[in-house]
Amino acid sequence: MPEPLTAAPASPETRAASGCPVAAGAPAGPDGQDSAARFRTVQDRAECSFARHSRLTGMRAHHGPDAHAAGRAAAPALRAFTACAEADRLDGFVIELTAPAHGATLAAVAATTRAVLAGILAADGDEDLRGLEGAADEHWWLRACGTRWFALVFAPAYRADSPRHTYGSTSTFVLLQPVEAFDRRSSPRGTAIAQAVREDIRARYAAGGRPYDAELAAQDVEALKVVWPHRPGDTPVRWWEGARPASPSPAAAAPAALAGTAAAAALEHAASPPAVWDAVGALLRAAAALGTAEPAVDRETLRSLLAGLAALGLAGPHRRVRLHSARPETALPDGLRPAHREGAPEEDVFRLALAAACPGDPWPAGPVDNAVLADAVRRLGGRLGARVPALAAVAALHLLEHFAGQGPAERRWTLRRLTWLTDPRAADAPELMRLLTGPEDLLVRLPATSGAPSGTDDDEEPLPLADWHRPPGNPGEERRLGGRVQAVRRHREWTFADLSWADRTVQLAFDAGHPLRPRPGDLLAVRGHAGHSRTGAPVLFVDEVLRHRPTRSVGAARRTRPLTDTGGGAAVADALRPELGALGFAEMASPVLTAAFYGGASRPFTTRHASRNRPLYLRVTTELDLLRRLAEGRTRVYEIGASFRNEPLRGDAVKEFTMLEAYAADLRLEEMTVLVAGLVARVLGDDRPPRWTTFDEAFTETSGVHPDDEAAVRRLAAGQGTPDPAGAIDPQVLVRRLWRSTFRHRLPGVALVHRIPGPASPFIAGDGRDARRVWLSVDGVELAETSANERDPDRLARRLARQFRDDPHPVHRDYRDVLETFADGVPPCVGVGLGLTRLAGLHATRRRPDTTEEHRQR
Repeated sequence: MPEPLTAAPASPETRAASGCPVAAGAPAGPDGQDSAARFRTVQDRAECSFARHSRLTGMRAHHGPDAHAAGRAAAPALRAFTACAEADRLDGFVIELTAPAHGATLAAVAATTRAVLAGILAADGDEDLRGLEGAADEHWWLRACGTRWFALVFAPAYRADSPRHTYGSTSTFVLLQPVEAFDRRSSPRGTAIAQAVREDIRARYAAGGRPYDAELAAQDVEALKVVWPHRPGDTPVRWWEGARPASPSPAAAAPAALAGTAAAAALEHAASPPAVWDAVGALLRAAAALGTAEPAVDRETLRSLLAGLAALGLAGPHRRVRLHSARPETALPDGLRPAHREGAPEEDVFRLALAAACPGDPWPAGPVDNAVLADAVRRLGGRLGARVPALAAVAALHLLEHFAGQGPAERRWTLRRLTWLTDPRAADAPELMRLLTGPEDLLVRLPATSGAPSGTDDDEEPLPLADWHRPPGNPGEERRLGGRVQAVRRHREWTFADLSWADRTVQLAFDAGHPLRPRPGDLLAVRGHAGHSRTGAPVLFVDEVLRHRPTRSVGAARRTRPLTDTGGGAAVADALRPELGALGFAEMASPVLTAAFYGGASRPFTTRHASRNRPLYLRVTTELDLLRRLAEGRTRVYEIGASFRNEPLRGDAVKEFTMLEAYAADLRLEEMTVLVAGLVARVLGDDRPPRWTTFDEAFTETSGVHPDDEAAVRRLAAGQGTPDPAGAIDPQVLVRRLWRSTFRHRLPGVALVHRIPGPASPFIAGDGRDARRVWLSVDGVELAETSANERDPDRLARRLARQFRDDPHPVHRDYRDVLETFADGVPPCVGVGLGLTRLAGLHATRRRPDTTEEHRQR
């Protein structure tokens, strides 16, 4: 069973990548590190051969005298640890108590251990501490937070000849290991440690001057191994025996009182008449203090904050109830008693929880016991309700009420807290309250630093990358390669590692005697000779490690895996540019931010020009800039660039997408359509000739129903989940909906669809089916629309006025400059809009060998 130490520390990046953040519940240590980082001093002295392969995470140190509170504070982080430990190969969790009294004597170590574990059990719902019953039995484990734990305690009470010595640290460390993680690290098959390995570990400790009791380690009462005796042969420590630890905090010591308060508040809420809390009005009235502050709040900050507070208030509706916290008989500090008698139920949760968790002045004036706060929010929220948007609005209201009396430093702190509350990104109410009342700047989220060396590579020379471009070497040929390790496979005689750079990967082989033990995520440069493994796979056998920068995070390989353009958009754009250049098109570049919005009826992405105090919009199209280029005298122009739409248009459309838009002043619509079809065919390597078809023909081909057959169209709509029992929807509208949702995806081959029903862009010549536009479809994917442009400025102005008569979005749509361009004379021209994302998807499909022939035959 477990030896004195079987795990090594994991870096903060491990915790960030895994979703296992540093736990709340205790202030940060003096050096800003967490417990696992400070435990490294002990870890580095471990003689256990498994320590170097394992990972630890931890929480911020607990500085107070209450070990029970430290256990309570650790419980939320332990639950998060349990959820991600297996996936991220984490092996242990460290709790640090910095008060020297916790580990001054062996008796104190035993009492501290009992208190910490009891606090964990209590926070996990085991207030009666049934989890400690049977600790004297064989094969007992601590069961809490979703798994079984083995515990080891390291303290200053242990002398330098003890395996539990802390090497000068005055802290007491409680190391908790999931049993499953220990088994996973103990052997490849998850079985117990082999006896020979046990003996080797014991011999190493003995050689290091720290022998331990082999007989105690071999026996099966696991609880006796938690607190180690001073010397081998001493009486084992029965740490679980003793008085039940008690927490001095009100909510922990008297949960029944908090439950009674919650019950009384619930009755008050239930007796309230049905009503809606005016969250927007309450927040904006309180926010008046921001506008009268001296010195004045920055205008852009104030504008953004007011908009955010209004949006926060609109996240309801929130129920309005009589507040239990407003009753005179409710015991609350003056700083937490509301000035109003009614509000959201979450206001009682907020104020009553803070009252329970603030031992002195109420927050924000005084500190908060995070463990008690989390427990109080869970208890009160479970009875009264605690929705995050409502709780954030209540918290913002509380901060605004205290804003006027604050000094400059406190006001800056409050403004940043208020900004965070408009977008708190908290998973639940306890997390929101923990973050809100903590010491961190919530708008600046950085990973904790471990204080450990960042690696052995301080060389500024580039990695050797040239050999990646050479063909695979013949057996024995030397190669020098640099890259990042993506995967490691350890065998008895060899260790294999996948080294990658860009889109290339090579398998490295290290013999068993090589001192380097690579890990996924390491940056590595090697010199080696080409060869093959026993299975015939190509291998680079490592002769020398030239550079090595070890990762501190198990997530590094995942985060730094060579990125490929999953949609192939960059490759398609690279293929299009020379083709367009050969056809005489000149590439343009237009602004991404515009002073007016030209996106039709779509919702814009809006930002502000701070110095000029006016809105700016992310573009939806480059069409108008390209038309200006034609008016200036250019013949053929195009642009490949990002466009933005702040809403789903057809299904879950992407918000940012790459478009090719091109215009020609010397082509007719049919010529432009054939040119684009040929361009797409060359990019895709598709030699099928396009066919012309009307929309009605295409709809009939794919659905079996002619669009003019009204009864058949309605039956088809009902069968496709678009019923219209009252017959109120125009049949042609149904046809267009059915085409968009289902039948356009069934159109085979390369089709040029014209005479399309429905409204077109105001900039396209013609109306309805006579609109001068053509869709290009390839195997059911609509890739592009070509069109001939309307050039009459008066007709265009009437169309735009009609389109925006019922504009759903109050944004600036200043088309005067555009219409002046048309009035000056835009030459006859045709254009195309082609979605590169869709083209890239087809391009990727064509590259698959099992689909190429299939598409050629369609």
